[in-house]
Amino acid sequence: MKRSHKWITQNFEELVSKYGGKYIRVVGEEVIASALTPKEVMQKAKDVVRMEEVSLLKVPTEEELICIL
Repeated sequence: MKRSHKWITQNFEELVSKYGGKYIRVVGEEVIASALTPKEVMQKAKDVVRMEEVSLLKVPTEEELICIL
């Protein structure tokens, strides 16, 4: 499992609270960009160059989580 995936799983509730309804780009254990569309988040984060793998995630809203459960 990628380090970023593990961190996302461990911090999922906080991510939903802070970024619900947005896309986020995560490198390692850090959100490096957030936006309403994948294209926007990739553009915001294009200048961040790191050797680690990058994860892109659509964070559900709290309402979407309730529907899933």
